[in-house]
Amino acid sequence: MAISIAHAQASSADILKTIDQLVEENRQLEQQNKKLMEQIAALRQALVNEQGQAPAASAPAPAPQTPAGTVSAQGQAKDTGGVSSSQPADEDDKSLFPKASDGEPAIFGEFNPGRGFTVGKGEYGELNLSGYMVARYLNQLPPDQSATDHLGRPIAVMPRQDFQFHRVMLFSQGWLFSPKFQYSTFVWTVQDTNQVAVGGALYYSFGKYATIGMGWNAYPGTQSLQGSHPYWQSYDRVMADEFFRPYFSQGIFGQGTIFGKLEYRWMVGNNNSNLDVPASKLDRDLSAGAALTWLPTTGEFGPRGAFGDYERHEKLATRFNLAFTYSPEDRQSPAGSAAGNTTLRLADSLNIFDTNAFANGVTVTRVRYRLLSAAAGMKLHGFWLQGEGYYRKLDQFIATGPMPVGAVRDTGFYVQAAYMVVPQRFELYGGTSYVFSGYGRPHEFISGGNYYPWNTRNLRLNMQVLNVYQSPVSSTFGFYLGKITGPVVAIGFTALY
Repeated sequence: MAISIAHAQASSADILKTIDQLVEENRQLEQQNKKLMEQIAALRQALVNEQGQAPAASAPAPAPQTPAGTVSAQGQAKDTGGVSSSQPADEDDKSLFPKASDGEPAIFGEFNPGRGFTVGKGEYGELNLSGYMVARYLNQLPPDQSATDHLGRPIAVMPRQDFQFHRVMLFSQGWLFSPKFQYSTFVWTVQDTNQVAVGGALYYSFGKYATIGMGWNAYPGTQSLQGSHPYWQSYDRVMADEFFRPYFSQGIFGQGTIFGKLEYRWMVGNNNSNLDVPASKLDRDLSAGAALTWLPTTGEFGPRGAFGDYERHEKLATRFNLAFTYSPEDRQSPAGSAAGNTTLRLADSLNIFDTNAFANGVTVTRVRYRLLSAAAGMKLHGFWLQGEGYYRKLDQFIATGPMPVGAVRDTGFYVQAAYMVVPQRFELYGGTSYVFSGYGRPHEFISGGNYYPWNTRNLRLNMQVLNVYQSPVSSTFGFYLGKITGPVVAIGFTALY
């Protein structure tokens, strides 16, 4: 019996010793695991510092905070993401969907995507889909009109009244292999003209000081061509802006911050407008545009530099802009046929490349286009005021006959003002624009309003009346016909997602 008890005691001691050994081994494993997790965290932080983006496994970054006093609690926080991807750390966070989209700062024109939905994301890339739509009613009055050009010849004026699902734009955007190497594509349709365009761009971000890209973009020659679309007062441009502005092309472009609150944009491209122009019709002369933007007070002017003060700034926000565009232009079709280039018009609405535009029997085949613009704007407590002035010179004409002029010099401006009568809900605005030229002095007066039914910039009902006098702009997709005089009623519902 004594031997059995002693054996049992020895066995219990062995078991306790084994348990103690297991506890010690477990403690050592816990220490090793802690050290391993610390090493993983250090490697993760090193990767973050190298790539400049939060890793997928980390918690979503908090929404950027509004600088003290910049935007009221009723407004939206300013996104200060530099020139990298404008999406938040959790790109598909549905709670952020109503907020205005900052877009991609390196895209200057209408090709700028919305916040969208992230449909794919992994170690080597990301895909985000977004879109923009406009449904509109247009009524140009009075229905029966007549006009003459600067030589006294009659011009056909045929006012319209119609409904159109006016514009559809579909975007994809994201990054490949590195968050700094970004891409965007678009499908752009204008129902009024049955026009469809497909394009995109590739660009690389070097941080806030530079993003360089190649592909489709706009020459940043006016405020409306510096990324603000579609956050305008209405869904298309005012008359003077549409008359003077440059267009869209394929080329190389860049954007960034010079220092402090001074930004730059530039582009070198094929021609003034590359849309619907095959490579076989392009000449060897390149076009270029550049702009400087100064934001001296708050360092921002709302999402995308938006028109209007939907965000309701509590501190005075200011913006000043200076831009220059240069483009040697070609008719893009032989004399005796319809002009392929329709981007440049005289103040009486004649296309400068149309036969007889300057003199009977004379056709301009080449010209040099230069535009200088300067703009200033302010926002405070829901009030917005902005103006832009233009100087355009057309010279170095090559024509089939004697030209009556050696150069055409035009000036003009617009002024717009708006106030959020009901914050984030209802806005009233007004404006005017003028063109001064030896070929006429067209002008307009604008009054309108915006209703935002869901407290977001991204969905709105726009209503406006434009009182136009002898429009120099003539297009099917815009508000204006050449030489139209009278009220133009436009109602549109716009959606950006």
